[in-house]
Order: sequence, then structure tokens, then C-alpha cells
Amino acid sequence: MTSSSELPKPSAAELLHDPGRVTVSVAQAAAILGIAKSTAHNAYRANGQLLDGVPVLRIGRRYVVSTSHLRAALGLPDPVQA
Repeated sequence: MTSSSELPKPSAAELLHDPGRVTVSVAQAAAILGIAKSTAHNAYRANGQLLDGVPVLRIGRRYVVSTSHLRAALGLPDPVQA
């Protein structure tokens, strides 16, 4: 039996196309955009956004990015829920 820590991490494409996922971490958003985590963190610290139209939200101590804003900035459609 495998533990949850042994499950493979979802790819960037899987993160964006999962209809149940509302947010991703800044690190995951950086991977999706193909930029370094430090570049992503510097961008949101400078202006509160990763790029135009993609705000970084603070929820408690976590900083997250809306997958719908990220998809819109990349020109991708929202996934259809089954």
C-alpha cells in the first residue's frame, strides 16, 4: 500500500485542467509559466501580480493564484466539470 507522500505530483498541465482546482501555489504557477520561483515571488512582491490580470491572493499565511485567472492570461479555456 502506498502512502499519500508517495503519489506522483501532478504536472503543470494537469493542475490547469483539473476542474476541481481553484488555486495553485505561487511555485506551481511559476512551473506552469515556465519561470523560476524566485522570479514569480519577485513579481508578486513588486506589484501583487504574476503578470497582467493574474493577481496573487493571500489566504492566511499562503499565497495562491487563481487557476481561472492563470488560464485566461494564457488563453486557455476553463475545463468542463463532469
